[in-house]
Amino acid sequence: MNIVCAADDNFVQHCTIMLTSVLINNTNVNIFLLTEGLTADNESIINQQVNSLGGTLKICLVDATIVDKFPMPKDANLSHISRATYYRLLIPEILPKNVDKVIYLDCDIIVNQSIQDLWDIDLSEYALAAVPQIGSGFEAERLGYPIEYGYFNAGVNVINMDYWREKNIAKKLIDYIATNYKQIKYHDQDALNAVLYSHTLHLLPMWNMTSLIYGYFLSQRGDKKDGRIINSYEQEKINASKYKRNPIIVHFVSKPKPWQKGCVHPLSHLYYDYAKKTLAFNEIKQELKVVLYINRVKYWLQCHISYIKQIFISTDKTRL
Repeated sequence: MNIVCAADDNFVQHCTIMLTSVLINNTNVNIFLLTEGLTADNESIINQQVNSLGGTLKICLVDATIVDKFPMPKDANLSHISRATYYRLLIPEILPKNVDKVIYLDCDIIVNQSIQDLWDIDLSEYALAAVPQIGSGFEAERLGYPIEYGYFNAGVNVINMDYWREKNIAKKLIDYIATNYKQIKYHDQDALNAVLYSHTLHLLPMWNMTSLIYGYFLSQRGDKKDGRIINSYEQEKINASKYKRNPIIVHFVSKPKPWQKGCVHPLSHLYYDYAKKTLAFNEIKQELKVVLYINRVKYWLQCHISYIKQIFISTDKTRL
């Protein structure tokens, strides 16, 4: 199994904890870490952790100038995004030619069970596999492709490296960014969707349980256009409900994340559970339970007030 991730010195803690969760739940794992460069201490932290759990690690240095001019998100909730996130567009060009398939994972992820079945997915006819975000099809129209294809989250991808190399996908992605610079909102994720929407195998949420799954009123979300339901995501909602309490992969998208104050995610403790199993970060502590409870009550109120407002607003974006 080949795992690819990207990190800089600011994300070493989260990268190490994510990789720990992967290695505890899976065997025969080869890890490729894309970076502009890490300090000797940080490189040692990741190396020691991976080796202690039986994995292999190859650090791949990336030329930072390649992505210097790429657009960065302006949304304050996405300020954690760094240039490193664009490296996934270049994975087939950076990794050795004999690597024909990889699973890309963001570092704000916890792999809580085996992902062997994800690795075994047949991608012979596709460029990649990814999980659509329930009710985010309106992003497709912003990017100029049919809403019927929906919009997938790029934090977990299975990449067909041979397909990318044969079809020169990396160049197409970079060309898209250069041509559509001003309309890009979600960095490389937009480019992947815009270029590969019809060449992507859609997966069920079990393989990328984003924070949206744990929000309120998920059952009300879907893609609607001109009064007509385009995507109702019924199977996705059933799958999300099945794995909600015991996810295979949980993805802490947007802020606040488990290591930040004010996090309201009901499974934020998983981050600390795996942190305890690391060599370098086993002493970090989560916020007090009473603080977590107060934050979640506030979030509950905000969500319900927002939902009441939406009842009186005509929109195709967040409700069926």
